[in-house]
Amino acid sequence: MDEKLLKICKYGLWGLMGVIVVILAFCAFKGEASADIQMYLTYALIIMLVLAILFSPIYGAIVNPGNLKKIGIAIGLFVVVALVAWLISPGATLSQEYLDSMGITAGDEAICDFLMMVVYIMLGGTLAAVIYSAVAKLFN
Repeated sequence: MDEKLLKICKYGLWGLMGVIVVILAFCAFKGEASADIQMYLTYALIIMLVLAILFSPIYGAIVNPGNLKKIGIAIGLFVVVALVAWLISPGATLSQEYLDSMGITAGDEAICDFLMMVVYIMLGGTLAAVIYSAVAKLFN
């Protein structure tokens, strides 16, 4: 069962990465016209991130009840990442005229900046973990 779930997660993540690359390439070619798509993509990624953070330890706790400590660690890490992202996000940096022309407020921009920082930090952490894992396997 665990091997089957691992394969499903692996292929699901590869598929998600492919979809994200296609959407981001589309957004890169559309320029400013794709701001809504980028914002909704950020919201979707944050929702999937939170679900993955919550699902993984809960599944582990169901399989092995001794893993309840990992749930607290995962939630705590997410709270720390969210706090750091909130502290380093630039907030409202665009001019008021531009925000009015796009139909968004400075608060909306600050929230979008915060969510993008969360995604960037999690992406950096994921890449660091993958690189560490690959290097550790080389030396074992």
